[in-house]
Amino acid sequence: MKKRIVYQIDQSGKIEQTSLNTIIALVNNIRYAVVLPKQVKRLLQKIFRNQQRPRMFIYDTFAALIVLVFIKTKPVGKVVIDKEYGNEDLVKARILEFIKMHKIHYNPDIEFALVGKSSQAHIHAAKIANKKIPPNLVLALEDISALL
Repeated sequence: MKKRIVYQIDQSGKIEQTSLNTIIALVNNIRYAVVLPKQVKRLLQKIFRNQQRPRMFIYDTFAALIVLVFIKTKPVGKVVIDKEYGNEDLVKARILEFIKMHKIHYNPDIEFALVGKSSQAHIHAAKIANKKIPPNLVLALEDISALL
């Protein structure tokens, strides 16, 4: 029986912590990470406030970052996303909505679970946060707002 590939996604620097960069790392046979700089997060937060959608700032931004990682990596197999926020159903719905909205021909098998501090995804995100290794991509406002 063929073993299914499982990818892990972890976050370093929560979205709502606008004094920190946010890193989303995906790890398995590949290692890929994007950084959303704190300055861009503050601009996004302002946009969401101006649209009277301040509560969606965290969920939509988190979902959009994951979709950007999916676009770049196209993981085949199950993707386990660390339980960062309580509302996993909303996050998953937003991820699938963004994929559909942008006509991305990709249907990920998403699951939420505790990834843990010893996971490779957590270690990879932490190395980038501590500037030990560079990320694959540093996002500008245009990169993320194109998805939102």
